[in-house]
Amino acid sequence: MDNQIIFYAFSSQSWDSYFPIITELIKQQPESEQWMGVYAPCNQYDFRNESSKQIFDRLKQNFKHPRETKKKNSKQFRYLLITTHIPEPIHGLEDGLYIHVHHGSAFGSFTQDYVLSCYQASNIYCGISTAEEKFITEILGSESSKNKKFIATGCPKNDIFSDYIFSSQQRRVEIKQEVKNALGIDNRKAIVFLASHWTERGTLRRFGTSLIHVLSTLGDQVQIIQGAHPNLWTNHVSTQTSTWLYEALCHERDKGTALLSLGISDAMALVAADVVVGDISSIAIEAALLEKPILLNIDESSFCNKQTYEIYKDMSVQFEGADDLLQKFIHGVTFPKERELAFRKAKEMFGFNLGHASSKVASIILEAKNQCD
Repeated sequence: MDNQIIFYAFSSQSWDSYFPIITELIKQQPESEQWMGVYAPCNQYDFRNESSKQIFDRLKQNFKHPRETKKKNSKQFRYLLITTHIPEPIHGLEDGLYIHVHHGSAFGSFTQDYVLSCYQASNIYCGISTAEEKFITEILGSESSKNKKFIATGCPKNDIFSDYIFSSQQRRVEIKQEVKNALGIDNRKAIVFLASHWTERGTLRRFGTSLIHVLSTLGDQVQIIQGAHPNLWTNHVSTQTSTWLYEALCHERDKGTALLSLGISDAMALVAADVVVGDISSIAIEAALLEKPILLNIDESSFCNKQTYEIYKDMSVQFEGADDLLQKFIHGVTFPKERELAFRKAKEMFGFNLGHASSKVASIILEAKNQCD
């Protein structure tokens, strides 16, 4: 095997998922950085912090494109390919041992569930939990090949939430205040975090900036932060709609109506949030892991897993549109009596091994490399 571990940075969000894994790899085996490279097909990447950017730049410089294999039928893997998405053939990354890691925190929350395709393409699948393995097996049936190795690792990108989740209520309040200070937000303001999936099922494509407009009428006591999946701006079939949305959101930002988090899902803003408004996006699951008040625009037809839908439904209050959302903020809501149970189920299905997932995936990568050497 070529002495290389390749991370396929499909998007900023992909890299954000790899960063804690790479940090753990270097921690477990300091010399491992010299084996690693990043294949970066995008023109632009956003980073959570300067440390993330520095490691990205070093590993991008390390990357050397694998030589083309003469023996197309050879079963020998020439490198490890760590990826959140299936690379296009034009990238020439077809001779690696494919290790899949999640870029989102959920499964079963969209009709055409991409995780099934990723599972079928992978050699080792680092899954969110044993519940995901059951979900995949039930959907694929006999197509669920024994050659695919499912390992329940948890979701590495969620390790960043562990300090908050496992802290006392008092410490959680302190963490929220620290994050607000870091974001330059008055501690007296309530943060409303708006999350949107990148598809037509997402709040931005359904409602545009109307949710920002109505919530802005609540006055200065509320700080709105709009988050968005990077696929809204890249790799999308409706480029013109993406342009309109981007321009409209920038207009709201320039007016001071809302802060924007458009590159990667901003975990710190989510931690500081007092209320989360969303849809089928897996950010709703992250909000559940953080035990936030959640309002969602969802319907059962958007889900390919009934259990996932039930969790989304029971952990939130649903709204139909901008006017309905505003009325719920003005008059208050009563959360379902099943909410606490839904939070527990969310942690079981989607929060497995939280705080240790990155370490587990790093160990799997190192073990796979040793076996392939």
